[in-house]
Amino acid sequence: MPNVLSVDGEVADCTVNERELRITTLGREQKETTATLDDVIRIETNAIELNASTDQSKSTKPKWLCKVHYITRKKLIWKQATLCITGQVLECQQFVSDLQLHFQKVYDQRPKRLLVLVNPTSGGRYGHSNWRKVLPLFELAHITCDVKVSEREKHMEEIVTEYDLSTVDGIVVFGGDGSVSEVLNRVLRITNDKAGLNYNEMDGPFTANTIPIGTIPSGTGNGMAAGLYGNHDIVTAALHIIKGNTRMLPLMAEYSSNELLGYSSAVTAYGLFTDMMYYTDQKRWMGRARYAIMPLYILLWKTQRLFNAEITIRTRQKKQADDEEETEVEEKLDGEFTTVGFFPGQVFGLTTGQMVALIYRQTPRLDFLRMISYQFTQQLPREEDFPTVTIRQPSSLRIKVNPKDLGDENCLNYMMHIDGEIHTMKEADVTIKLLSNACKVYSSMYTDTDSQAHITGDSANTSASVSPPDKKMATDNEELKNA
Repeated sequence: MPNVLSVDGEVADCTVNERELRITTLGREQKETTATLDDVIRIETNAIELNASTDQSKSTKPKWLCKVHYITRKKLIWKQATLCITGQVLECQQFVSDLQLHFQKVYDQRPKRLLVLVNPTSGGRYGHSNWRKVLPLFELAHITCDVKVSEREKHMEEIVTEYDLSTVDGIVVFGGDGSVSEVLNRVLRITNDKAGLNYNEMDGPFTANTIPIGTIPSGTGNGMAAGLYGNHDIVTAALHIIKGNTRMLPLMAEYSSNELLGYSSAVTAYGLFTDMMYYTDQKRWMGRARYAIMPLYILLWKTQRLFNAEITIRTRQKKQADDEEETEVEEKLDGEFTTVGFFPGQVFGLTTGQMVALIYRQTPRLDFLRMISYQFTQQLPREEDFPTVTIRQPSSLRIKVNPKDLGDENCLNYMMHIDGEIHTMKEADVTIKLLSNACKVYSSMYTDTDSQAHITGDSANTSASVSPPDKKMATDNEELKNA
């Protein structure tokens, strides 16, 4: 039953049920505002509620009885908005009581305490300033944050290792892809250690983390945040975390010399892309400009380094179109290549349960630029448009390199690019494997149309649970495709 109250100074019908709050102004031009309770951040009540009044005279400003802080959306950008509600005391109190009763069910499912890790040197040193900007949102949502600031390289890893993660509901990282990868890799190792599993066994069992991880984009590369929230907006990211919805993220696991090199969520590469990172790191005197200048220089003017390798691609395929049973198909490529890159499926408009491998032979420079453009349009390239590029969606892929003598740069034979960081191998031999549903993260984006499709067939070795999709996920998914 609607309650006639005053909302932001306008008389309106206010209705609340277990799903949403609906407000319809009663003026000449009726305007309706609807907020799902899942989008409500906080309900704030006035301590002097008995003095609440609908008196709209010029001499008396109406005192608010209730403020509803909630999320508004403009495409994929989320913002905080507030409704100020007043009215006759009894009617107002009944409305607020109903609203709080229904909202409590939502609030009970949200995080109450978070471990917040801040990288003060990531990107343009935005970690601290971004934390100060979004801190009021976490306070508004009644979330307690235990803030730890990274003081040196790998310090976040040390903090996570020593911290009692059972005392918090989740982890939030203020940093770029490198910072998130550092935390994610440590958490997954801890999780599998506690489960008695050997994460170095490539074909062994694996379990996902139970504590969700979120990120506030504050680095040079923020691909993880873009995949989770559809953009790099820090307020949007904070509101996703506050809502507390989680989803399972697939990862790529890299193994070499019977050891786990790392888990990646954004990009893994061997060859040219790794060389770009290596040479860019050598030009620290250029400051942040090196991240724009050096890749272009290497891509457009520097001679491409070729490596000799045997590449084994394994893909799971159904025997027949209507058959649920899958079989593994193996394909081998050998010769000289410039780079092998691995990207999550959603980069090219596929489901997040897939991985796209791009294997370049000696490729014209213009084709490199054309291929990059496909990532911005979220389209999967066609092999017929790129004769020197092999495009696959594998469950695993092995690169066995015959190292060349590169003199002072011989180390390039043994380097892998994993989520913005360079990892060194003992041997020039690496296997990348796709792990479905491998990492729990904070996100209300739901981009899987086939989230339960286990392309790698490793579902039996993965213990994870998928949270119910958010009420707005379908809308967000459509906007992500159109963004």
